[in-house]
Amino acid sequence: MDKKHKQHLLVTLIFTLIVTATLFFMYDDFVFQTYGEVVYYDYILKGENNQLKVENIEAYLDRQSFHIGEGRIIFKDVNLTNGAVPTVKLSLYGENQQKFDYEFVVEEYHSDNLIYSIQSISKKYKEIDLDDVKSASLTIEANDQKLSEVDLKITPVEQLEGSNKEYRIENASISNSMMRLGTLKAASDDVIKEYPTVSLEYRYLKDKNGDKEDNDNYVVFKKITGKSKELVNGNDYGTYNLEDEDDSFKDKDLSVVIIFSNGKEKFAFAIDLKTREVGDYYG
Repeated sequence: MDKKHKQHLLVTLIFTLIVTATLFFMYDDFVFQTYGEVVYYDYILKGENNQLKVENIEAYLDRQSFHIGEGRIIFKDVNLTNGAVPTVKLSLYGENQQKFDYEFVVEEYHSDNLIYSIQSISKKYKEIDLDDVKSASLTIEANDQKLSEVDLKITPVEQLEGSNKEYRIENASISNSMMRLGTLKAASDDVIKEYPTVSLEYRYLKDKNGDKEDNDNYVVFKKITGKSKELVNGNDYGTYNLEDEDDSFKDKDLSVVIIFSNGKEKFAFAIDLKTREVGDYYG
């Protein structure tokens, strides 16, 4: 092999080593930013009749489990059950067959407390399929009799994504009036050790044509503060519902400000939240 070919071969080998080393050391960051949790289908269920109002029950399917919860039932008719303890049945239906039934008893039912939260549940996802849910209903029963049934409107939920090199908001989503807040994921536990306290401020722009760097141009609608070891890489933070029925999360530019602190100093940054198609990886 002549000298010229040896030089070309040497340059090629050096270049290959550089690329390989770069990919090796960047792999964790690549995986962290690219492969978040997957939500395949996500719906908000709501409906109303003369006796009941059902608000923002969420049903969604991720890679492993089917989840339901976070909604409310408002008993508009105080005499609906005549003092009997009611049983609630939530049903999801596919094209030709019933897909899922979930029942629970409303504990400590009495006429001066007629607003109840749906109990959250999770089931292994092979037991339920949400790909062709066509309708849903909520039924109130007592003493083996059906007292009221509400047909529920099914609204698809939009997934949100937001990340930088080291941090990601995972499992967040929005409907018109509800936001699932998700959870903050970190690529390393070092920040938890250095900054034991963290705050998350969920916000949206007041004026989309205004200065995005101006903190006064934002409305903070939800603030979460706690121990970093509990909030970072932990469970979801629940949901938030807009009070104004004419307002919509889908019209807003959303972001989260994350503030780490240790009593002496603070470390803060913002993550923009953008919508992504259901079934995609996000975060």
